[in-house]
Amino acid sequence: MSAGSTNTRRHWIDAAAFILMEVAALAMVGVSSEVQRTWMGGMAHSVTAFIGGGLENVGRYFHLRAENELLAQQNLALMQMMAGEAESPVLRTEAWTYLPAQIAKHQFKGSHSYYLLDKGSVDGISVNCGVITPRGVVGIVDAVTPHYSYVRSFFSVGMTLSVREDSTGVTGPLVWDGKGRNGACLRSIPHHIVIPPGREIRTSPYSGLFPPDIPLGVTGESRFSKDGTQTIEVALYEEPTRLRHVMVVRQTWRDEIEKLEQ
Repeated sequence: MSAGSTNTRRHWIDAAAFILMEVAALAMVGVSSEVQRTWMGGMAHSVTAFIGGGLENVGRYFHLRAENELLAQQNLALMQMMAGEAESPVLRTEAWTYLPAQIAKHQFKGSHSYYLLDKGSVDGISVNCGVITPRGVVGIVDAVTPHYSYVRSFFSVGMTLSVREDSTGVTGPLVWDGKGRNGACLRSIPHHIVIPPGREIRTSPYSGLFPPDIPLGVTGESRFSKDGTQTIEVALYEEPTRLRHVMVVRQTWRDEIEKLEQ
């Protein structure tokens, strides 16, 4: 066989191989087009979900930032009042009235603890006013004279606070654990709700005695109670034996609300 014939044959073989490869490539594109469309569609849905979730998170961020700024302003005003730096001794908001007071005496004994404040009925304090700090709840006014108030401390048997954990939105009663001066228990939490240690506990919006969102402490270990619910330990922020300045709070429309509830 001549060299020319050999070269011609080789060219035909190369051309046939090239055509077969092109046909195979086109077939692969046809077969995989559905996969590609599915993949592209999935990517589009993912991007849309990402953008939508991002916008929702951005909105939530700015909403929470506004709330935090308001709380920071309120806390600053409270601390200024406690330090005697505010222009007025009384802070009034649409829903609450805040009056600064000093602790004249306190006693922690057994299951009953109390404070004696240097403000009384002539200052606008009445029975069932709440007593707080920017970092906790102190107690409830049980009795008043013209110039003094008797406050039942949170660290007493029978004292209960309505509180909320932000990440889950769950609310429940917070009570003193009966042991130290910075321990409490969050009770009656449904067994299926998971609240890890380190989550912040705040006053809930459902108490008529204390403003909402006062930071109280952080969660600790949890255990199941006999009724099938959870009890969660809480380490409180405030050290009650070291307090000197407090705020007496009263809901602005409490009298009107109490009349409706009668």
